[in-house]
Amino acid sequence: MMFYLQTPTPNPTRTFDPNIMWQVFRNLGASVVARVPYLLFGLIAFIIFLVIARILKTILITAGERTRLDITLAELLARLVSAATIILGLLVAAVIIFPTFRPGDLIAGLGITSVAIGFAFKDVLQNFFAGILILWRRPFIVGDEIKIREFEGTVEDITTRSTRVKTYDGERAILPNGDVYTSALLVRNAYESRRVRVTVGIGYKDSIESARKIIHDVLGKTKGVLGSPEPWVYVSELAPSSVNLTLYFWTGSRQSNVLKLSDEVATAVKNALDQAHIDIPYPQVVVHPADGQVSEENRRPVQ
Repeated sequence: MMFYLQTPTPNPTRTFDPNIMWQVFRNLGASVVARVPYLLFGLIAFIIFLVIARILKTILITAGERTRLDITLAELLARLVSAATIILGLLVAAVIIFPTFRPGDLIAGLGITSVAIGFAFKDVLQNFFAGILILWRRPFIVGDEIKIREFEGTVEDITTRSTRVKTYDGERAILPNGDVYTSALLVRNAYESRRVRVTVGIGYKDSIESARKIIHDVLGKTKGVLGSPEPWVYVSELAPSSVNLTLYFWTGSRQSNVLKLSDEVATAVKNALDQAHIDIPYPQVVVHPADGQVSEENRRPVQ
């Protein structure tokens, strides 16, 4: 079996015809001219949707300010509504310009793509929706003192992605909103006042009622200790070397105020008990010899 390659010979009668090219350009120009009205109507429709989007954005931001909605959430909702209106305008303009265009086909095509994007950006979307819920429900606001996990400080900023906290050590912690919304959260200044606890130990030979009266006098004279609810002084423990009294008193909820007042109360109680000759003992261990005798040399205080 043999194969032969045959080279086509040019046809001398086939020449370039400019009329064919002219016909093509003329048909193209005619189709463009025929589409001009559709282009104009599509452009007008898109401009109308742009104006509507801007009006809706202004209305939503104004309504958010009047209803005391978080300004970040109000601006986010306004941007989302504005973007949705513009996308709708693009689809309407596309249908006007290209009557054969079907938005349903485009949406169906984007369905599978959106699922893949959702899996790829799962954490980002989780933080985004958690940020919207935080801004909407407002469990805390900018300026609140919060504690979440090992982070504790003042809220500086809340965005749709993260919450920024300035810790008491002067560091900045950026917490993902997904973790913030799903974790247990402590808002220290959620109320105007906050209870503080201080523990003081006295000797077993000292009078509990005398120490209690002295402590109550100190708390009543300390500026910043609230009179309502009244301070409490309870015997909380009979420790091996002391009788422990726990002081409960209320003050302003800010952390700086709590630390300052705790120092003032502890210092004033120590000085008042010293003046009243009430002992504040330190832990001691008594060593008993084998014969049961206890000597002064064998008493060893433990610092």
